[in-house]
Amino acid sequence: WSRDRDFTGGTSWRCWVVTGMADVVAITAYAQFWFPGLSDWVASLAVVILLLSLNLATVKMFGEMEFWFAMVKIVAIVALIVVGLVMIAMHFKSPTGVEASFAHLWNDGGWFPKGISGFFAGFQIAVFAFVGIELVGTTAAETKDPEKSLPRAINSIPIRIILSR
Repeated sequence: WSRDRDFTGGTSWRCWVVTGMADVVAITAYAQFWFPGLSDWVASLAVVILLLSLNLATVKMFGEMEFWFAMVKIVAIVALIVVGLVMIAMHFKSPTGVEASFAHLWNDGGWFPKGISGFFAGFQIAVFAFVGIELVGTTAAETKDPEKSLPRAINSIPIRIILSR
């Protein structure tokens, strides 16, 4: 092994450890919101056990779980868009009296009401969402007939991103 490979492998491992811990912290925060009496360590331990269980599944079962988790995400996003459009069409008013409207996109300061810093904060989150894209190389090395199947998979990425965001 060369020092470059050791550095790259170590960096990748640290990145995934930090990503996993960030997920545990975020899920624990949600659990605290929904169950205020639940202690932090119990929620964190439950999340770690759940993630460990998911990752110990067979490849076939993992693929099936990933499919259903992605389906839940897509259905939720489509449902939120539909509910939002229905609320706008029905002139829904919040408890504070604010009416649902497309005008909220440009009123009150427009896209950046608090300045460009909000954009950069969101951009950082968007970049973080693409951590792991290097796994495409690993997939190519393990794929049967990569000349045929990889272009098809790569060309479907924009459609998958549109449907899953």
